[in-house]
Amino acid sequence: MLKEDLKVWLERISKLSLIRISSEEEEIILNDMKKIIEFFNTINSLDLSNVEPLFMVLKDEPVVRDDEVGESLSVDEVLKNVKEVEGGFIKGPKTA
Repeated sequence: MLKEDLKVWLERISKLSLIRISSEEEEIILNDMKKIIEFFNTINSLDLSNVEPLFMVLKDEPVVRDDEVGESLSVDEVLKNVKEVEGGFIKGPKTA
């Protein structure tokens, strides 16, 4: 996938999620996305015809953790990167 294609995809996702991304953040995200795609392309190029598919990687029970109450973000912190706010809430795009 070309970097221009990734940039168009990132712009669309940021618009839909109403998140502003600075040019510095955009470069970091685009480079990360490129690495992820390259990694999956490497996996896709492997011959896995003799590998038995797995339902679950872990043979024992899955590792779980107890939920713990942690420190929350303030409303101001949550809303600082939001494109549109209405009445203290995030205003999302209209859906069909």
